[in-house]
Amino acid sequence: MSQLTVPSNIIVSPVLDGDVSAGANIAASKLQQQRFIQTSFDLDRADTPVATHKTVCIASNSGTLKTFTCSLADTGTTTDVSFDLKVNGSSVLTAAVNITNSETDDQGYGGTITSTSISAGDVISIDLAVTTSTGALGPFAQVVFNETAVS
Repeated sequence: MSQLTVPSNIIVSPVLDGDVSAGANIAASKLQQQRFIQTSFDLDRADTPVATHKTVCIASNSGTLKTFTCSLADTGTTTDVSFDLKVNGSSVLTAAVNITNSETDDQGYGGTITSTSISAGDVISIDLAVTTSTGALGPFAQVVFNETAVS
């Protein structure tokens, strides 16, 4: 068995808090946090979806929307629901994500984000529209975004 020799200029361990000098003065603009914001629209997994608008977050700083995913715990027998991701009241998806009874239970379905930039103070919300929901249960949605660390 051969052995790998790592050159001394390669860092092989993570940089920890103690490794950064107190005087390093790293600007907050060089740091990012990834946020996972989720909602079940104030419903349990055993509850039938109802049309609603849910504000999920107000951005603390500028950032980039990364993903939007939604699901139903049970897609029911006659179901037609849509999830729409909005920033300041306007959709940022190419189209709302539509889930019908032909989709798989507890399967995440993603939307295509067309406008990814967010700014401090932007209101991020999700609309749940229901055409029919016979037997459908447990709506869930998640948005993931990177945000510049608050200074």
